Amino acid sequence: MSFKHLPIIAAGEIITTLNLNGEQTARAANLAARVVRRAWSRRPGHKHAQGYPEFAAAVPACSWLTMFEVAALLELGRGHEARQLMTAARIVHGSTR
Repeated sequence: MSFKHLPIIAAGEIITTLNLNGEQTARAANLAARVVRRAWSRRPGHKHAQGYPEFAAAVPACSWLTMFEVAALLELGRGHEARQLMTAARIVHGSTR
């Protein structure tokens, strides 16, 4: 997994805080990338000309970090905390999904 879209310092803080090992970190980063790829595959019709790299680059850094942290919490078996973080993110960003 490339950490191309994850702000490295903030991702490092999540890795340190959650005490992730290399495999856990890679799996969390892969899950975050899969979420973005799925969002890209379900993009509205007026954005069908947009390629994945352009779409991924347009995802805000804070969203990449939230997805990474949720994925890391899931990786650690902390599903309740992951759901709480997802709920909070939806409230802050006004998403209904």
